[in-house]
Amino acid sequence: EAVACAPPFRRGVAKMYGYGGAATETQPQPMQYSSYGAAGSPTKASAGNHLQKHRPRVSLIAVIICLLVPCLVFLVVCGSLSFFAIRHMSPALTWIAVGGAAITVLACCYLAVSTVLKRIRNQTTRDPFWYVFLAATLILAWGYAFWLGETNYWHNVLPGIELQALGSRYNVDPSTTVGEELMDVGTVLFSKGTKLDFNRSMGFKNVDTYCVAPIVMGNTTVPSYDFWAIGMDCCSGGTADFHCSEYQNPHARAGLRLMREDQRAFYRLAVEQAEAAYNLHAKYPLFFYWMDDPFSELKSYFADARKSFLLGLLSFA
Repeated sequence: EAVACAPPFRRGVAKMYGYGGAATETQPQPMQYSSYGAAGSPTKASAGNHLQKHRPRVSLIAVIICLLVPCLVFLVVCGSLSFFAIRHMSPALTWIAVGGAAITVLACCYLAVSTVLKRIRNQTTRDPFWYVFLAATLILAWGYAFWLGETNYWHNVLPGIELQALGSRYNVDPSTTVGEELMDVGTVLFSKGTKLDFNRSMGFKNVDTYCVAPIVMGNTTVPSYDFWAIGMDCCSGGTADFHCSEYQNPHARAGLRLMREDQRAFYRLAVEQAEAAYNLHAKYPLFFYWMDDPFSELKSYFADARKSFLLGLLSFA
């Protein structure tokens, strides 16, 4: 009766929703509910299948490339710069290898950036994660390898090679020999009775403290003190307290020549301070690491170079 009394507009609405009169085509269908624990509805199952089809899969090839290529770049760059046989015999080949590795890094960076931009613009469905990860690790590999290779070469490889190229001199008496006679000598074994004069040691401070002490024969006074034992950060600088290298070894009476050009100027300034403080003269000062067995120390340069290279590779990998 309510429907019959309603205005025509409302009667049409009532019929449409099935409140009166014959059933219409727009009759709503009852919702289907599954019992608790039963399998999901076909709609949910199809949605799950759709997600599984579009779930990104990890590519084994991409993982292998991202692990091996950066290590290969590190090996090529650091090895080319570190080892003297490659760098000295064929410097062009060394820089071709370093430059080729740099081009590889730049190409990968370009690919990563372009893939990210295309993904942002919806121009590709590729996932840019592996490109970005590979580009980042290649940049790290090349930069770390270049720094370590250069450091290893200048601090370990080159000094060892230069010392090998220089000669050796035995039974050198610092009281009768002047530094000018040993300009081409890398290893010196001094005469028995040679010692360090700790009372005339000195240090020059420039961030690090460069320490020197004259190498003398007994208590002999010489017109020019040309042989100096050296060390870094092993004295206070203001007082005579030299305690560098094997200063306490009673068998030490040999010297291994300083080959670092970047340090020689600071040791020369320390000698100049000693000249002013102790009223002595050093016309041709030569600088040595004071030790008992310089030949074993010479071999350690190349052992340290190999160790630095391997540790660098392992730390990066």
